[in-house]
Amino acid sequence: MGIAAMCIGIYLKVSRSDFVEILQSKEFETSSALLISAGIIVIVVALVGFIGAWMNNQCMLGLYFIFVIVIFAMELAAGIIAFIYRKDIEVVIRRELLEGVKKDETRSAWDKLQEKYLCCGVNNYTDWYGVYDIHNYNTLPDSCCGYTGCGQSGGVVAYRISCYEDAKEWIIDNFYLIGAAGVAIGVLQLLLVIVSLALICFIRKEKSYKDYRRRSAGNFGSGIQKL
Repeated sequence: MGIAAMCIGIYLKVSRSDFVEILQSKEFETSSALLISAGIIVIVVALVGFIGAWMNNQCMLGLYFIFVIVIFAMELAAGIIAFIYRKDIEVVIRRELLEGVKKDETRSAWDKLQEKYLCCGVNNYTDWYGVYDIHNYNTLPDSCCGYTGCGQSGGVVAYRISCYEDAKEWIIDNFYLIGAAGVAIGVLQLLLVIVSLALICFIRKEKSYKDYRRRSAGNFGSGIQKL
């Protein structure tokens, strides 16, 4: 489970990072990093549980139980927040992509994005009008049409595909991927909580039974000696 969560987080962080670079808010980037961190934590916690079960150590199993409960509570809180704000995703993506068009520091990211996905602008190529070159209103980035100097021709040779639809589809799909991974891990964690509790109870009963056998054997030996 931990390795799977970590791999999903790494995949989301590496794939199509161009979109995330343009967005001003870092929620998606943060969610990927949190998924990687959660995967590492789950691996460490699983090792604690494994060692505790192997050594029949109630203390380590108790720590494992507490850790799993804490992780589950954090995942549940994150899932509730994501569910509440799920309808805001499209609005935020469109607004921040439009803001990114106007900023010089995201210009190289926009060039990479448009060259890679053969799209132009957020809604269409007119988003660049009066923004890319304030002195030449109709000038577009060359990444909007694919060859050097083509941006001077304006919308005549520009790509007709908007970058917003591609970005929205990818980010929303991957938010669902994060949500599905969280739900699957959460369900399994509930089962692990039940199993760890059952194992702790079994170890205690086994220890009590052994103590009882030891005391019984001692009393029996003392009785024989008296006889």
